[in-house]
Amino acid sequence: MNNLARSWKLVILIIAVGLFIGTAVALATKVFVNSILYLTDLRENASIFKTKIMGTDLNFAPVITLLIAALVINLVKKYAKITRFHGPADSIYGAHRTDNEIDTKTGYFSTFSALISAGGGASVGQYGPLVHFGATLGTSIRLLTRNALSTDIFIGCGTAAAISAGFNAPIAGLIFAHEALLRHFSIKAITPIAISSFTAAAISERIFGGSQVLVTNAAEIDLVGFLPVAIISGLFFGFVALIYMQSLTRGPQLFAKTKISPSYLIFIGALICGSVGMFYPEVLGIGTSTINAMLNIEINVKSVIIFLLLKVFLTTVCLSTGFFGGVFSPALFVGAASGLVFAGLLAITGLESNYSVLALCGMAAVGASVIGTPIAGVILVIELSNNYDLGVISIVSIASATLITYLFFGQSLFDRQLLNRGIDIALGRSHLKLMDQSIGSLCSDDFMAFLPNTPPKQAIKLMIAQEVTEAYLIDEQGIYQGKIRLVDLLANTAQKQCYVLRENNEVLLTDTDSVLQGIETCKNFIGESIPVINKDKNTLTGIITESDLFTAYLDLNRQIRDLEAGLRN
Repeated sequence: MNNLARSWKLVILIIAVGLFIGTAVALATKVFVNSILYLTDLRENASIFKTKIMGTDLNFAPVITLLIAALVINLVKKYAKITRFHGPADSIYGAHRTDNEIDTKTGYFSTFSALISAGGGASVGQYGPLVHFGATLGTSIRLLTRNALSTDIFIGCGTAAAISAGFNAPIAGLIFAHEALLRHFSIKAITPIAISSFTAAAISERIFGGSQVLVTNAAEIDLVGFLPVAIISGLFFGFVALIYMQSLTRGPQLFAKTKISPSYLIFIGALICGSVGMFYPEVLGIGTSTINAMLNIEINVKSVIIFLLLKVFLTTVCLSTGFFGGVFSPALFVGAASGLVFAGLLAITGLESNYSVLALCGMAAVGASVIGTPIAGVILVIELSNNYDLGVISIVSIASATLITYLFFGQSLFDRQLLNRGIDIALGRSHLKLMDQSIGSLCSDDFMAFLPNTPPKQAIKLMIAQEVTEAYLIDEQGIYQGKIRLVDLLANTAQKQCYVLRENNEVLLTDTDSVLQGIETCKNFIGESIPVINKDKNTLTGIITESDLFTAYLDLNRQIRDLEAGLRN
């Protein structure tokens, strides 16, 4: 009877969590998106900054608004004491941990800074910040349930709801949460995430009209005839995505070499981006209207080539100089532009090309390659176009593109960002957990120690009385001097000090070493215990046995199994 009651309680909790997070994230997402649109409209229609110089009409609004955005972001960093904004990479890392790793304060301020950046005209995206906002909100709500469900379920609910509400694509939201963040499936996780994703779409449609952000009029195509084009274009899109991600990765490194203070560097970025935006406003902000224009072939190819180059350049400049935002919206822009460019190249060679279909395939292929979600990319095409055939043909382009980026860059831009921080998500949750837990938390103080000048005969007597075969030498200041073994003492009783009999080439661990490092270290170890030394003071913190390490390994693996099954931590 108690098990039945607990099961029903859990069912109610899962449904409630999905409904609540889906509703909350949908409302927040629409406020975020509409705020950006409002600020963009103000910037584009501010006649006060318009003037004419040498017969050329110029609008200084992009420069002014970006400088204001830079000032606000500096204030946020200063007063909120934030050194680094958080995004989807942090959400992925949080979902792969058994503890509540996401910093909620930084998460909310990061979302606000992304709103200011995009609204001011910085060439950044909106979906990355929304994804992390959803994950942050899910983490906050988790505390209200007293940890009844694992952290990654709440993060997944928030992420799926953000994508669902942002694109009006609930299936893509559900798939994205599992493919990009959780990277595992369990019934207990799918249910609340599915409810959250579909609730977000329903709330968006009921309250805000549910209009799609991206609209395409791509027509039906001959699947067999288009197959070779889809394969070749996919390879082309893959290399475009590769260039885009390499730019975003190396840009911050290049700007860091200037040694300019970050508080000043962001103003340089504002001036660069704003100056370009005065002549090419289409490449500023999230670029939704320009993407729609490209999807519906309302821009000529020559202009698209300029937009493509400038979008990659400005996104790199903005994200490298201190502005914050997503990389997915610019990736969609770059992908749609790449599709039109490829269609133009086909036309030059005299081959028949479908501009609208290639623009859609390019958008999906580059976007999926950047965030590492080929399956969600296909579903997004189907939901945006309401055309199953386009979804089918996009599979080939997306698969070809993601293969190129996987081989030459990695699974996604977010994985590379984590890898640059020393976090390899590809190795799995168990590896991350083993790397996170330190030896110091496991070591024992149950050991026997002597001064270095202790006579061997005295040490032998005490060790036999305590039934131990190993002991440790510590001087008057507590500094570790070495390890002695009973068998060595018994063979050298004539020696005057234990110090001369200390073990050579002994195995040592420090209190900051991870459990994984401890397991690797003791692979060839033979003995009773391993000394754990304080890394800074060189004092003996304690000892650890092989049994302690393998018990910790099994316990951590149990925690991971519970996490991936959706159980409490």
